[in-house]
Amino acid sequence: MKSRFLTLSASQFNTVFLALWVVFSIFSKVQAQADCGVVTGISYPVDRSVFQLVQDFGVPSARHQGRYHTGEDYYGGRGGSLGMPVAAVADGRVTYSAPTGWGRDGGVVILQHTFPDGSVAYSMYGHMMSTDVYPFPERFACVKAGDIVGAVGNVRPAPHLHFEIRISNGDTPGAGYTPEVPTALGSLQATKFITDWQAWFNPAHRWHLQLPDDTRPTAPPLLLSDGSMLVLTSDRVRYASSDGRVLWRIILPAPAAALTTYNGSPVLIYRDGAMQIINMDATLGESWLTGVPLDSPPLIVGDALLFHTPDNRLAAIGADRRSVLWQLENVPPFTRSAITPNLIGLMTTDGFLTTISTQGALISKTPLLGDGLVTAAPDGSLWLYSQNSLTQIAADGTLTPIIDNVVGDAVTSAAAGSPDGTRYILAGGDVPTLMATDAAGTVLWQFAVEGASGRAQLIPRDGQLLLLTSGGDIMTVQAASGAVCSRLAIYGDRRSKLWSDLGADGMLRVGLADQIIGLDWKTLQGGCV
Repeated sequence: MKSRFLTLSASQFNTVFLALWVVFSIFSKVQAQADCGVVTGISYPVDRSVFQLVQDFGVPSARHQGRYHTGEDYYGGRGGSLGMPVAAVADGRVTYSAPTGWGRDGGVVILQHTFPDGSVAYSMYGHMMSTDVYPFPERFACVKAGDIVGAVGNVRPAPHLHFEIRISNGDTPGAGYTPEVPTALGSLQATKFITDWQAWFNPAHRWHLQLPDDTRPTAPPLLLSDGSMLVLTSDRVRYASSDGRVLWRIILPAPAAALTTYNGSPVLIYRDGAMQIINMDATLGESWLTGVPLDSPPLIVGDALLFHTPDNRLAAIGADRRSVLWQLENVPPFTRSAITPNLIGLMTTDGFLTTISTQGALISKTPLLGDGLVTAAPDGSLWLYSQNSLTQIAADGTLTPIIDNVVGDAVTSAAAGSPDGTRYILAGGDVPTLMATDAAGTVLWQFAVEGASGRAQLIPRDGQLLLLTSGGDIMTVQAASGAVCSRLAIYGDRRSKLWSDLGADGMLRVGLADQIIGLDWKTLQGGCV
């Protein structure tokens, strides 16, 4: 019998040869990098308590004709930068090392890193100098995380480190500025890359779903009974498995604002108020009109959905996802909301806390002097934090002061309570303070949460207090003592929408910026279990 290989045509032979060559090239590259190890941890090249970020990634520079910055610049202050050591951020191989790589603007070192998921990235260190104490490493040498790869050089306009993360161009320094958007050329935001990988190396990490090109969900994901979920972005919906793998995508025919369910099936809510069934075979099914447009994702009120319309109405759509249960006129857009079994609290853009019954009756409008926070209390009432005071709002609209002199920024504050009367308050600001008080207002414990930023959530669970912020903080605190059990961070910013679900399956899902991360709740509790 003739060999199958001998029956190949010339074109088939070339195709097979090319495929084998590609496989061999990839294997050789991975094997060469494997000699220098796979990354097990990552950090910054300089001490960020000393060096400050002075020019961010992707910003246009007037000094360079509006071109975009391809990295991050770190400056240690007058007398604190020149000659300071620069460390490798992770294990890797040197792919470029030249003390004159940028001419008068100093030397450049580039390292190649292989990560546990098989991805390869490059870290670049520019504006450096090679000294007797901190010499540049040789090309193709292996370095370990923390190894010194050079020193900050004497460059314009002041000694500083130019630091980049890339996924391409591992053997050329580049210009540091580009007329194109840097991400289109393979450059990544270094702070985001490092922050996220540090979280993914955390023992509590189980999986993550990262959307492409800083794409952010339009509304909270829809979590299904088996732990899988649907994620809505501006132009499509994605279906992800319970471990964060995207299994299929549907490109949408019109802009959608939210996801909901009807008779156990997932449903798309379009901005014009139309709804449509999502079939789990990646097709769209039956659609219908509600006649109620919306300008933001709806609120869930029991089994109903509460729409805010472009003409400043509230409209509640029933469990059948078709009938309008009630409407309320003259309600401006709201920035914060809280729902209890009997009350709806809305902080509206005209400076009021508007309190409404879940049947649609206007109860009260409380004027606010500045920003405020509204949240659901354990007993079904509402709590209002404003002007450094915490106030209870009863079902009839009665206001009762609870705690005074809790100084903080209401926009970045949070509050929660437990059935035994303990209250937990995060008083926001530049350095937020987390505290617990008893029912009489006596402070049980408190401490400053250094580095926390953005809007916050506080969730009591299993004797722990979970703190989440839109700045990316994820912290567990022992509710009884205030002891910090664990803390990690993912990349976030003040414009990020924060979503979380702490399910019965023991998985904490946190959605922030362009990712959803799955964390094991028991592991996250650390030594406080």
